[in-house]
Amino acid sequence: MEKRKRLPDAELAVMQVIWALEPPVTAAEIQQKTVKDWKATSVLTFLSRLTDKGFLRCDKEGRQNYYTPLISQQDYLERESRSFLERLCGGSVKNLMAGLSGAGALSERDMEELREFLDAHAGQEE
Repeated sequence: MEKRKRLPDAELAVMQVIWALEPPVTAAEIQQKTVKDWKATSVLTFLSRLTDKGFLRCDKEGRQNYYTPLISQQDYLERESRSFLERLCGGSVKNLMAGLSGAGALSERDMEELREFLDAHAGQEE
């Protein structure tokens, strides 16, 4: 995967809408599905930025633009997770979990889900 910058919150919100829809999608579909109360011009600005940054491809058919993601939601999540872990925890998952636990952000159910996840993925290589 080529190097792309981290998305600002507003652009990430647009990408999340696009990932949730069946691409290609129009600006009108995105505006309709977003939880924000953005004007059409704002959505078009975000789409233009995302296209310029290499997150979207824009195909023009007549007067309508259709947008297709060039990075999957899973790929973006994996990259941002690694970056977050490095920036805040020095790459240590243990430090991340200690911080969450110390802040009271992990419920018993969360910890059980983590145990189940780790058990299911034990021994798998990257």
